[in-house]
Amino acid sequence: MKNKFYSAFVAGFFLISILASCNKTEVDSNVYVDSYINAIIDNGVTKYSVMHTAYSFVQLGSVVAKGSGGTSQPLTNFSDQGYSFYTPVVPSTYTTTVPAADTFTYDVVYLSGEKAARTNAINGKFLIPAQELKATKNSADITLSWKPVLNSEAYKVRIFSEDPVTLKSILIYESGYLVPIDATTDPSIPFSLISLSPYLSNNLTFDVSAFIFEQGQDTFHAVSVASVKGYFGI
Repeated sequence: MKNKFYSAFVAGFFLISILASCNKTEVDSNVYVDSYINAIIDNGVTKYSVMHTAYSFVQLGSVVAKGSGGTSQPLTNFSDQGYSFYTPVVPSTYTTTVPAADTFTYDVVYLSGEKAARTNAINGKFLIPAQELKATKNSADITLSWKPVLNSEAYKVRIFSEDPVTLKSILIYESGYLVPIDATTDPSIPFSLISLSPYLSNNLTFDVSAFIFEQGQDTFHAVSVASVKGYFGI
């Protein structure tokens, strides 16, 4: 089956992909930040929250994001390495109300003790998560398909396998950013049974995220991200 996307491209939105491709002779000490509206489906209900990310090629000690209302939100240190900080997804903190446009200040403290301030804004634009996520198995592959997300510029697919002992979800696949062929065709992507064979005795979770991006950036910063997960006992 042909993959129903024009192409796949990797954008510098998450720190891991950025650091992996970085071959700088001089370390960039800048701090890059991004705020966006995240949408999820929680028990069948679409909910929203503002998410924040910050990364640097030098280690940071802490990052705190603050909106115009003055509420401060300390960001979580990814893997305790000091290069990336983010807002974790906690469904109980999401609401059914779409966050209004706002500008956020990031108070950054480097591990060295130096301080910096950055700003980023959300403009009220948002996406609604993909609907009718399906995984169809045949003799050769498992094909993941879903209804297109209105105004989405790209998708990202992740697959998680549930460890049968610890019951923890382990990321086993992450796509690049996938460009939809058009606004009405159901996107689909096949995964060969051979590549998934080590995990087929476990339960699999397929996660599809849709993106729209800020324009004129040196990397692809998100305006909105909408995610949906499908839990399948294959």
